[in-house]
Amino acid sequence: MKTSLQPPEKRIDKTKKQSTFRPVWITGLFLTLSISLTVLLFQGIEKPSLFSTNILMVTMVNLNITLAILLVLLLSRNLVKLYFERRVEPNKSSLRSKLIAGLIGLSMIPSILLFVVASGLLTSSIDNWFSIQVEKSLDQSLEVAQDYYEETEESISAITQHIALKLTKGRRLKNTRKKLEQFLQDIKQEHRLHDLYLFTPQYKPMAETAGSNNEAYRPDSKMLASLFEDKDQTAKHQNGNPSLSITSISKGDLVRGILPLEKSGRRVGILIVEHLIPSLLVGKMEGIKKSVQEYKQLKAFKNPIKGSYILSFLIIVFLIIFSATWFGLYLAKNITGPIQKLAEGTQAIAQGDLDFQIDVKATDELGILVDSFNKMTADLKNSHQKVADATQSLMASNKELEGVLTNIAAGVISVNEKGIITTFNPSAERILGVTSADAVHTNYIDFFTNRGMKAITHPLQKIQEKEQESLQEEVALETQNKLSTLRMVLSVLHGTDRYFLGYVIVFDDLTELIRAQKLATWQEVARRIAHEIRNPLTPIQLSTERLRKKYFQGSEDFDRIFDESTQIVINEVHGLKMLVDEFSDFARMPPPRCSLQEITPILQEVISLYQSGHKDLEVHSDFDPDVPAMNLDREQIKRLFLNLFENAVTAMQSHGVLTLTTQCDPRQKKVRISVADEGIGIPPEDLDKLFLPYFSRSKTGTGLGLAIVNRIATDHNAQIRVSARQPKGTTITIEFSV
Repeated sequence: MKTSLQPPEKRIDKTKKQSTFRPVWITGLFLTLSISLTVLLFQGIEKPSLFSTNILMVTMVNLNITLAILLVLLLSRNLVKLYFERRVEPNKSSLRSKLIAGLIGLSMIPSILLFVVASGLLTSSIDNWFSIQVEKSLDQSLEVAQDYYEETEESISAITQHIALKLTKGRRLKNTRKKLEQFLQDIKQEHRLHDLYLFTPQYKPMAETAGSNNEAYRPDSKMLASLFEDKDQTAKHQNGNPSLSITSISKGDLVRGILPLEKSGRRVGILIVEHLIPSLLVGKMEGIKKSVQEYKQLKAFKNPIKGSYILSFLIIVFLIIFSATWFGLYLAKNITGPIQKLAEGTQAIAQGDLDFQIDVKATDELGILVDSFNKMTADLKNSHQKVADATQSLMASNKELEGVLTNIAAGVISVNEKGIITTFNPSAERILGVTSADAVHTNYIDFFTNRGMKAITHPLQKIQEKEQESLQEEVALETQNKLSTLRMVLSVLHGTDRYFLGYVIVFDDLTELIRAQKLATWQEVARRIAHEIRNPLTPIQLSTERLRKKYFQGSEDFDRIFDESTQIVINEVHGLKMLVDEFSDFARMPPPRCSLQEITPILQEVISLYQSGHKDLEVHSDFDPDVPAMNLDREQIKRLFLNLFENAVTAMQSHGVLTLTTQCDPRQKKVRISVADEGIGIPPEDLDKLFLPYFSRSKTGTGLGLAIVNRIATDHNAQIRVSARQPKGTTITIEFSV
């Protein structure tokens, strides 16, 4: 801890700091000694040769006892010091005593438990290691190895006697060397022997089965001469028993049986039979012997090893308790002051004093805590001021918003995520004839359904079903004993992290606007109809005046003029009749009969009709396979695209490339169908008049084609957009809602 102290106190603090880490060095020294002794003991167990005397074991036990006593003394010193400090200053030492007691308790419980469990496991493991069953198993393993060698010797002895009997019968020894070696080879394979040798009484080779690779250990005359000079071996031979020997070679142990061949009391030869015990088996037998020897040597140190390990565990337990005591003293000494200041600071903040700051300086985690506390108080003060400012700003914004909602001409209704009306402005009251007191805090759909205005709930139900972000729709509604047309715009309200808050509904009363638009439209239609009717009336009038003039003049070519004039009148009347019929068809267009239809087959049918009738026309199509089925009147939609194709073909003078594309936008729940041509394009000044009846720049057009397109699109709640295409041409896009 660093505090602002006077120079003499600084010297004292420096001395304290030097003594603070003394227990750390002591703990590290004891831990190093204990671990070193344990490692040395472990190595001694692995190498029994270190235990040739008891000096090492006695030394380690004495060192462990000395370490244990020193740790007990150090631990007692700390506890006694803590006791006297608590008696002198009971209030200041309370936290220190509790902290040390808690750390000692927390360290003693697992340490003692670990000591008991580890000592028990170690004792049990060492007892099992030196148990009677282990010793008995090792002895029996050694006996098995010895029995194997004995049985092998007995087997070689019997085989040697048996072969000698076969050789001495008859005149077999008189055979040639080749026949004798063949005989020995058969015997070798029959009894799975290593090699067989046959010598003369003068120790000269007669026959053998060994090759030239056995020169290092094959029997010779010198070995046989020394063998037969041995009286013990000679006695065995007189009893008909072969002399047996075991020789270690690179391939294993070679068991050799040697027996002189006698016939009629006379020695006629010497038989040597060899059997090889493989090196793998010999190695395992040697391992068994070595393990038994090491086990018996190690068993003598069972109790010293056990005691040394248990004493090492006890030293570690004392070391943990000592470390916990010292650590508790160190922590208590360094955190008492800052914690006291923190306690005072929390009380001051709880009472509303946000200017409180802690002056204690530190460099460890407590210093970070103190700095964080000071920063927290400063942040709390700033946040408190910001909250106050934000509250005032929010209150001002709410007043401004209330003023906007109060004076705006459009009706505004907000609905929360549960469908409850939360906002109902005065314009909504005026348009719908409902008071906000009745509407607010009620369910939107139930409220308007119960008042006979169910049509106003359909857009909300539609945006919920289609999961759209926004929706615009015109609704016919009977309010205040009159039929009104409302244009409703619905939008989804989102909070932070796209959290759903509800819907906002904005609507205008379009009744008067629609009435004015209809009046203006019909005035324009009447003007254009009058213009269209006036055009044929002029030639009719001129023809009749000419006919009347020629009649009164008694012209000689009256018959010809009569025929020409009447034909002109007939043609112009026919044109008027066609104009009236087309206008009648446009006015009597039936409402759509919608059913679920795929749009792609309808468009393909339109394409096939125009491709077959216009050889110089190329139609490029790009259909989106994700376009779903829609509620359409098949015949009206077909008529819509036939009119669009007809206008495009006329604009391109029946040759060029016509492009038809479909696109599905699942996010906005829209399907867009575009028809693009390479014609002369549409002047910007004609865009507003494009869908008016009888508006056309073509000399042969009636001006009703695009008006019919607009009528069909409107009946299907679709929108039409017209845009210029680069480098030339026009693109008309029909957008359907799905």
